[in-house]
Amino acid sequence: MYKKVLVGYDGSEGAEKALTNAIEISKALQAKLVALWVGGFRPYYHETLAEIDEENKAIDKFSAKLKKKLKEKSHEEGIEIEYAHLQGNPAKLIVEYADKNQFDLIAMGGGGHSGLWGNDLGHVTDKVSENAKCNVLIVRK
Repeated sequence: MYKKVLVGYDGSEGAEKALTNAIEISKALQAKLVALWVGGFRPYYHETLAEIDEENKAIDKFSAKLKKKLKEKSHEEGIEIEYAHLQGNPAKLIVEYADKNQFDLIAMGGGGHSGLWGNDLGHVTDKVSENAKCNVLIVRK
């Protein structure tokens, strides 16, 4: 049924639950699993070049942390989890990445780091579920 599963992964509690479900599905169906973090969106205006460098270092450090966490999880679960990182609008890029790479399923947590938009569904998850061409699994906390 599903041959390629994409999980939106930012290290949040919701993302961890989505990853757990994506692993179970991928194992059961022998599907390829990719975890995608879309983050590190930089402000348009910086005060100094040092500020840009500092932001780049923080993004790289967080991305490396996620990658390490996924590698450990991959080893624990006995399944290969590929990692990808993009920068820009999270919902738009998750949908585009899934479409371009022909994913059958996107797994997303029902709430991420942002508490600005409701308690049940994160803004990114909402936008992905509205716009994705493939099925979207929304995993509740």
